[in-house]
Amino acid sequence: MRRHAIRALALLLAVTTWAVSGEPAGTVVVHQNGRSRDAKAVEDDLRRLAVELVRSSNFNTTAHRAILNQSIPAIQNRYRQVVAGDCLIITYDHPVTIKTVGGEVSVFEIVIGLGRADYADALFTIDHDGRVVGHGKYSGGIAIELRKAVIPAFSP
Repeated sequence: MRRHAIRALALLLAVTTWAVSGEPAGTVVVHQNGRSRDAKAVEDDLRRLAVELVRSSNFNTTAHRAILNQSIPAIQNRYRQVVAGDCLIITYDHPVTIKTVGGEVSVFEIVIGLGRADYADALFTIDHDGRVVGHGKYSGGIAIELRKAVIPAFSP
């Protein structure tokens, strides 16, 4: 009986670890001109590219405050500008840990600015405490690929 309980616990831990360490499954919403758009056709690609963009981030305003040299009001102001315009938002039902170039970050939400036609122009995450975290020096190639991938969601 004890052996079965240990196996069950080991299986539960393995499944939990897989769910946390695998690609997180979050809700994908694209905002354009103040309206939410259906992104079902490209949802998996957008989710994958958003996580890749976060992973490519070298700096963030929590761990690298001195390097990015941005005040909290400046971060909040830029975040408000991004969410007021065209953007992609990935929301998780629990915080996930994403390993970035600049270290691990806790993420409840990924917010990506789509204000430019050629690439994703801003990257924010909302952490486990509800703080807006700005990111810097992330992959331009992924930002371009993500911006192209979102086009079908913007089509009528």
